[in-house]
Amino acid sequence: MSAVRQLDQLPPDATTLARKVAELERQVKELRAARRLTAATIGTMRTATTGSRVEISQESQAVQIYAQDGETLLAELGPEETGGGGLWTRGLQTPNNIAASLTSGQLQFQPAEQGLVAVPAGITYDSDAYQYTDLILTSGNVAPTAHRAIMTLESTFEGGSPYVYVQGENSTQCNLDILGVLTASNIAYGQVSITPSAANTPTSVTVTGLGLKGTTFYGLATANTVVPGSQVTGVGVSNASSNGMTIWATRTTTTATNVNWMVIGI
Repeated sequence: MSAVRQLDQLPPDATTLARKVAELERQVKELRAARRLTAATIGTMRTATTGSRVEISQESQAVQIYAQDGETLLAELGPEETGGGGLWTRGLQTPNNIAASLTSGQLQFQPAEQGLVAVPAGITYDSDAYQYTDLILTSGNVAPTAHRAIMTLESTFEGGSPYVYVQGENSTQCNLDILGVLTASNIAYGQVSITPSAANTPTSVTVTGLGLKGTTFYGLATANTVVPGSQVTGVGVSNASSNGMTIWATRTTTTATNVNWMVIGI
């Protein structure tokens, strides 16, 4: 076999040779640019210099969205000081600009300025995808030693009754203050007027149509009177149920007596 000459490896004409040299130069330039980009650090990249804009900050390692005033940070995608991170949205509330972050089934709230609260507030979703789902609301805390208020909304397996739990952290006491009228489908209350059929004779009135929830029912009653014991000598209840109960009153006269009552189902 004859040796291959170098001239045989060259393109057949000068034009083809020039094209191949130009392509080689282009590839070398791209390779050098890629190497420089790998070693380079980016300062700040932004879509605009002022006003509403999106920035990529090398200092915070985050993507930031600014409001029209160019100063208010509305949202940030990136890490935070505790080692977590995610999508942070920031509102315009005062006195502190409150932030919310969404990471792995947990939404956290805290002042945008780090260190103002010891423990952030949060909403956590948890489920075993079979027996239960829990949505847990946690109040957060300014001081690390105080207990947080926790509300758990829990659904249970196969049509079981859902539950709402309100407690302090680690099952400590949590006060519940309702600024309004508390109503519940297992509680009914009211007032009836009982006119004795004769003096010193127990007389009854039955309340019906309550439709209470529960399986065991307790009835309570008390006379609305200023003469207990002397004229109103007794008040009682019987046959408490989901539908109603019978209320009894006894007095030394035949004067009509108002009786307050309540039925509770558990």
